[in-house]
Amino acid sequence: MMIQRIGVLALAMAALVAAQDKVTVPLSDPSQPATLKINQVTGSITITAGKAGEVVVESGSRATSRKEKEPVAAAGMHRIDAGRGGMDVTEEHNVVTVQTGRFGLGGNTVIQAPANTSLQVKTVNGGHIEVTGMSGEIDADIVNGAILLKNVSGAVVAHSVNGSVTVTLEKIAADKPMSFTTLNGKIDVTLPADTKARLRLKSDRGAIYSDFDVKLEQDASKPTVEEGRGTEGKYRIRIDKSVYGAINGGGPEYRFESMNGNIVIRKK
Repeated sequence: MMIQRIGVLALAMAALVAAQDKVTVPLSDPSQPATLKINQVTGSITITAGKAGEVVVESGSRATSRKEKEPVAAAGMHRIDAGRGGMDVTEEHNVVTVQTGRFGLGGNTVIQAPANTSLQVKTVNGGHIEVTGMSGEIDADIVNGAILLKNVSGAVVAHSVNGSVTVTLEKIAADKPMSFTTLNGKIDVTLPADTKARLRLKSDRGAIYSDFDVKLEQDASKPTVEEGRGTEGKYRIRIDKSVYGAINGGGPEYRFESMNGNIVIRKK
């Protein structure tokens, strides 16, 4: 009985190891900031501040609950699942590029990188993007899922189609514009109390709240006429329905936009 239990445990451990890929990538120049790029189709991406001079990437196979419906080829046969994981990580001049699975069809990816690493992070379905403690420029993009950036510093561009955007900024890059947008979801952003910015605010089917003293502009919906008719002979006039305002005297433009969801701008 003991031998049988040990055998089962060994098989379980082997399956766990096979389902996980983990690599440590040294940076070309540990004294300089790094850039991390990851673009995948399925699964969550989680990034936290780690050791200086290296990036640790761990990718696990994506579990699925979908029932296979294809018929058995012949009586007595059974399906053999081939590995669908794998990972490709490259580093060149402190730029680390991560590819998980074939065509980005990997599992959930967990990464530790130096805190001063800039991020370009994209995923589509089956998860979320979560970043904690990073202090570089962050560009996060997801189609179906939420974005959660905790205790980050620098400049942020965060966009989701179907999901909330929640950001807590410890420090900001004083001269950098930022953008927080989603089609369906809530936007909740916390900024340092001394942030100087010009806000561009738009929520078609939600409300906008802030404990900052926002000095609103009287009329920001002036029509914009595109010069000339172009090759197609079209003449276009656009009317911007955004609301504009300034905090602490104004600064770079911060865009907050949601079609279906409230916008909350908090003072830290």
